[in-house]
Amino acid sequence: MSTDLDVFGSTAVTGHTRRDDGFTAHITGSSMTAKRISIRGGKFRLMVNGKEIEKSNQDALDIVIVNASPHVHRMYFAKEFRQGEKMPPPACWSSDSSKPDDTVSEKQADTCLACPQNIKGSGPSGTKACRFSRRIAVVRADDLNGDIYQMTLPAQSIFGNGTKDRKPLHEYTDYVRANGQNLMSVISRVSFDEDSSSTKIGFKPIRVLNDEEYAICSTKSTSDEAKRAITLSVSVNKEEDGEEFEQKKQQPIQSPKSFEVIDEIPEPTVRATESPKLPPAPKPATPKIDQGDVSLDDLVSDWT
Repeated sequence: MSTDLDVFGSTAVTGHTRRDDGFTAHITGSSMTAKRISIRGGKFRLMVNGKEIEKSNQDALDIVIVNASPHVHRMYFAKEFRQGEKMPPPACWSSDSSKPDDTVSEKQADTCLACPQNIKGSGPSGTKACRFSRRIAVVRADDLNGDIYQMTLPAQSIFGNGTKDRKPLHEYTDYVRANGQNLMSVISRVSFDEDSSSTKIGFKPIRVLNDEEYAICSTKSTSDEAKRAITLSVSVNKEEDGEEFEQKKQQPIQSPKSFEVIDEIPEPTVRATESPKLPPAPKPATPKIDQGDVSLDDLVSDWT
């Protein structure tokens, strides 16, 4: 059974250009459509303007990363997560993991380093109450000329050590660079870690883009859509009608020729040494349904 992620991909319709009929863009009164791929509950979900349109039936997704936020983000939620309850926006957040953004009205501290929510034990089960995340802008590997999607990665999909078939973002970045490439130069396969109790994804390189494909992605990297996708935006309006007012702090776009993830946050674990070698084509992993641990997408789906 096809889903929106399949129907609107190039696997369903081939040999066409991007089309403008002159009226579709005016029907909803919105000139901008925000699209993201959520990983909530161990499923790839297509979200349009904050609403879930469809869940994918794919176990893995092949993408090209065309940009990433230059810093790891932080978010602190004052309300405890309860399954089925709508979450309010975070009480405090940071776009650079150094200090709260200027738009935060309930700052927990002057700096993230001195924040009591950044201490182990301030969160559930001995964790930190303030959560790490990182946003990446991606395009589908089978539709490079198509839409740009935002993906929000939780801490367990950013830091730490992975396996040959599935690496967290920072380890994956080092792995790709060790092979003389950058993230935008390769098709990356995203899959779920079926052995994790919480929602966790990892990356694996499939192949290197040719020059024509890379040129397309370079153009995508500097687009307004890519900039919006990697920008931390927080809904600050708590009205019950669901209307959202987003305050966005602009982030610089990484140059396509030197695109890489820059991390200024100490990593929780020491990475294992691995000889640089691009792996063969992989087998997709079976997604794991969340067994109760809370992923970042569970928290942000109501307000971002």
